[in-house]
Amino acid sequence: MSSSVNLESLVSSLVKSVPPGELKGAKDDLSTILSDDNRLINSSIEQYINETGAVVSGAYVASKYNKHSGSSKYIDFVGRQLFNVDIDTQKAIDLEDYSPTEEYPSYFDDLVEQLEQYGEDHYPSTYAYTIVPKGDEVFVIIIGQRLNNDNYYTGQWNSTYVIKNGTIKGDIKVDIHYFEDGNVRLNYDESTSGQISASAKNIINFINSSENKTTLKIVDNFNELNQRYFKNLRRLLPVTRSKIHWGNAIGNYRLGSDVVNKQ
Repeated sequence: MSSSVNLESLVSSLVKSVPPGELKGAKDDLSTILSDDNRLINSSIEQYINETGAVVSGAYVASKYNKHSGSSKYIDFVGRQLFNVDIDTQKAIDLEDYSPTEEYPSYFDDLVEQLEQYGEDHYPSTYAYTIVPKGDEVFVIIIGQRLNNDNYYTGQWNSTYVIKNGTIKGDIKVDIHYFEDGNVRLNYDESTSGQISASAKNIINFINSSENKTTLKIVDNFNELNQRYFKNLRRLLPVTRSKIHWGNAIGNYRLGSDVVNKQ
């Protein structure tokens, strides 16, 4: 029993660490190791999707916020549909009509229209969103992805906003993986909040402002990393404490003269 619990914990931990867009490769590897124990693997992947959020069929968002409580499906409140997720293909399957019991906010349709435009303006690659009304709260989930395994990088921008009683709170997560001749990963998490009068325009303006500020912070952090920390890692002078004069003067150095004489 103990070994089974440890195995489940191990598989869950490995799946949680998978970068965005790389679930299929991770599942194939785990299936090979675990002799196709798909039940355990699929359960961990489903948990990963619920917690991290995923874009399926390039248009639907699956997450814990729009998980249907009475089945294994997810709710698309915009299209008023239920759908399952094919874990192997990351596509939406078993679609069916859904009549929501939740009350939609008065600005719902306007927000849908403006989120569509916001995606066209700011997300050049895969973009998906959903709006989830829950009681006196409204969740807005935005996911942007750029997945290019052929060129050794994947990335995901995941924003979740909660509107309630004149306040809005957001959590922005960025996960980028670069793996050509190495393995570099960036995880960035930023929280934001504010007071707004609930309307589609005000919500979009807050989202736009928050995501612009986060983008600039990431750029500033990279510049500081390059100009301050990486610069300090480089040796500015050789061990002789003298600058090397490249060009014709290289022949004056022992190593340079050896090369010049050989030529």
